Amino acid sequence: MKSWPGNLALHNESLFNAVLSTLDMAVFEREEDSAEFRLQGLPPDWWHLWVGPANGTVLDLGQCSPFLRDYLVGAHPIWEGQSGATEKSGPWTEPDRQGGTMTLEATALLIGSKKLLLIERLGSGFEEMGAIVQRARERMLAEERTAKSYRKTETRLISELEASERTKDDALALLQHLGLAALVLDERGHITFASDRGLEILGMTAEAVIGQEWEQALPLHKQDRVPIRELIDTASDPRKTCVARIEGPRPRWVEIEVHGDPRHPGRHIVIVHDRTELHALRRVLNEQASFHDLVGKSPTMLRTYQLVRDVAQVDTTVLIEGETGTGKELIARAIHSCSGRKHKPFIAANCAGLTDSILTSQLFGHKRGAFTGAVNDQQGLFEAAEGGTLFLDEIGDIPPQVQTALLRVLQEKEITRLGEAKPRKVDVRVVAATHHNLSEDVVRGSFRADLLYRIRIARVQLPPLRERREDIPLLAQSFLGQICTATGKTIERLNPDTLRLLMSHAWPGNVRELKSAIEFAVISCKAKEVLPIDLPPEINNAPVVPSSSVWIPLPNRDEKSRFLAALSDAKGNRTEAARRLGVSRATFYRRLVELDIDPR
Repeated sequence: MKSWPGNLALHNESLFNAVLSTLDMAVFEREEDSAEFRLQGLPPDWWHLWVGPANGTVLDLGQCSPFLRDYLVGAHPIWEGQSGATEKSGPWTEPDRQGGTMTLEATALLIGSKKLLLIERLGSGFEEMGAIVQRARERMLAEERTAKSYRKTETRLISELEASERTKDDALALLQHLGLAALVLDERGHITFASDRGLEILGMTAEAVIGQEWEQALPLHKQDRVPIRELIDTASDPRKTCVARIEGPRPRWVEIEVHGDPRHPGRHIVIVHDRTELHALRRVLNEQASFHDLVGKSPTMLRTYQLVRDVAQVDTTVLIEGETGTGKELIARAIHSCSGRKHKPFIAANCAGLTDSILTSQLFGHKRGAFTGAVNDQQGLFEAAEGGTLFLDEIGDIPPQVQTALLRVLQEKEITRLGEAKPRKVDVRVVAATHHNLSEDVVRGSFRADLLYRIRIARVQLPPLRERREDIPLLAQSFLGQICTATGKTIERLNPDTLRLLMSHAWPGNVRELKSAIEFAVISCKAKEVLPIDLPPEINNAPVVPSSSVWIPLPNRDEKSRFLAALSDAKGNRTEAARRLGVSRATFYRRLVELDIDPR
């Protein structure tokens, strides 16, 4: 190696080469005349992997990367500046002779007047650093993509939340506008929402309800909570409902249905329907159709109910007349229950078939030893009914001697026990009943006229069942419910053909016979409805004789079918058909037009 002039001269060439080897770089000097870059000192080991095995001492820019050519094009600004200035090119890659690549970096510097170029190979540390930088760049890009995805998801969720809030607000506005009473329960049964109408029905404020467990918040009877709990457990069946009573200063009857929340499994939506007016209407209708265990809403029975109310207000004797089985004792009990004596005893005595002595002892009592077998003093029914009501059934069958004693009791308000001489004061209201025509009995001499006038101050005439056939469906359904409850059988209804047979039967035994027939049918019935074959033979096999005055209701049929059936039974007589349906002629004609029925 030739020596460098000036301050570049090295007196120890081996030291210079050792420094180059240690730094693992190649040093080139730019010649001014040829503008070539000539190698100075020994080249590093990687030099021949790049330029080949030939002894190349001049840098061949033709085989170098365009990066280096662009860096060295023209006179580099560093070489035109002051001595000691340097500038790095930055790393670039070159292919090697083994099919790989190497990473190089050039440094331009000016020492004195010498324009030098240093090229060094960046080792594994740089590659590792590059890999780290690359990984960091890739991670940064991935995080940027994730951040963009998060921002996009956030934007979408905000839009969905806003849409959900709008939907919620719309649903709430709809609930409030329609006046629907709704509650929302979470998975634990706590109330998370209550509409204004729901709070109004409950008679509570939102502060007292929201966040509370429904069983604690709702003012319900304990027995009403059980069916509601069952509805919540089976909310998948929307057809099931239950009726409950809301307690408070103004009690309400409500119908409750429970639906699963389609958005949140485990949550429930409770819809509350106010049925207070409907319940009150049903109660009024039931009161009209029944009265103190008496069933019927025919005009005759409605007049009877009013007569019972009127009679109950005066403390006089009452005579109830009617055929056997018409319910005379029920009328007597109703009079007692409506009277001022309702908290005192009601005692019933059947006067038929008893001898003078037995009936006298039963009514008035006896003293010990008054007759054979009288081992103790015994009070009679008059004394037992003190302050209350004594019902004497079949009074037309009592013997003449007892009639005389009874007349004295009614006149003097005192009784004398058998075997005693001292009378005892009694305060008893007497209600008598008979299936006889007592006026005819007076004419025949079997009944005292003065006693008749004494017991017939007020009178109630009960019609036979054949004269109030419109009450048969009510009576039959009432008996069916009572008997099914007593026997444990489940029978839902009476078949229309069965009801037609019941409506056409003569009923000589009146209501008592009807109850026995329904009891017979319940025992025989094997289905969910009572069929004609289930009825007693005397009813099932009897010829059906239609009556023009009988309205045959058709349960489970639509209104048009009922109107057509009524016209058919009335043989086209629209006035009679309207009467059978229990509607006015004007209403009947209007419904014919609305139902598109041609009366011809």
